[in-house]
Amino acid sequence: MAEKNNQKVDQIRTAGKYDEYADRAIKMREGMVRPNLDKFGKRIGESSVKMTSANIDDRNVAFPTLFPDKEKPGRWRDYSPDVRDEKGESINRGDVFGAYDEARQRGEVFEFGQDEKEAKKFAKGSWKDK
Repeated sequence: MAEKNNQKVDQIRTAGKYDEYADRAIKMREGMVRPNLDKFGKRIGESSVKMTSANIDDRNVAFPTLFPDKEKPGRWRDYSPDVRDEKGESINRGDVFGAYDEARQRGEVFEFGQDEKEAKKFAKGSWKDK
C-alpha cells in the first residue's frame, strides 16, 4: 500500500510541475533552428528540440537528443537513432546515455518519478504548440 501512495505523490508532484517543464522546454532552444533533411539531403522542415524518455536509476525522465554544438556554432549534435548528415547519409547514433549525460550537464533533464506514461508523452512533444 505504501508503494501505491508513493506513486500517487510522485504523480501529483510531476503534474504540478508540468507547466514549469513545458515553459523550460519551449525556452531551451529559443531562436535556434536546425534543418531536417530527407535521405536525399532535401530540407523537409526544421526542429530545435527532439526528445526521448527512459527509465534511469528507477525513475522516468525525458530529455533532449538534439543539442547545439558548443565548439562549432551553427552545428548540432544529434543523438537520435537514424540521424542524417548534410548529404542525407544515415548516421546511426542512437546513444541514449550520451544524450542523457549531455542533457544532465546542461540541466535539461525532466523528472517524472514513476510516471512512465507522462515521461513518454512529454518526450513526444505534448508540451509543444500544435
